[in-house]
Amino acid sequence: MIAAVAGQRGLPQGRSAVPIHEDERGRQILCRGYQLSLHRDDAESYYCNLMGERPSLFVVCREEDGKRPEPALVTASYGEAASYSEVDENVYAVPIPPEIYLWIEAYVLEHYVPEKRRKRKRDDWKQDESRR
Repeated sequence: MIAAVAGQRGLPQGRSAVPIHEDERGRQILCRGYQLSLHRDDAESYYCNLMGERPSLFVVCREEDGKRPEPALVTASYGEAASYSEVDENVYAVPIPPEIYLWIEAYVLEHYVPEKRRKRKRDDWKQDESRR
């Protein structure tokens, strides 16, 4: 998935942020207008995400001039989220809404093919020992 915040301050055109809850621990904001794209080369990462204890969407946020973090992109890929986290971007995990979970699940079922496990040839190690 490739997405970026436009060069303007605040949310890009077509996106909105609506506060939905606030207490002493923090504030929750509903952000609309972000696209989630799935890619075949990340199908294994989506599978691992869905099979994990807490399936999540990962929201990558950026801060400008010490202001509150603004969402830049959303991904379902552990790998992509980890990459952004490694370069000190703020990455937040949020629960996957059921309808999006089903969409990702259908995508994984269609595109993810686990690698076949290969058995080691045990005869090779026996031959190596007999040569000693």
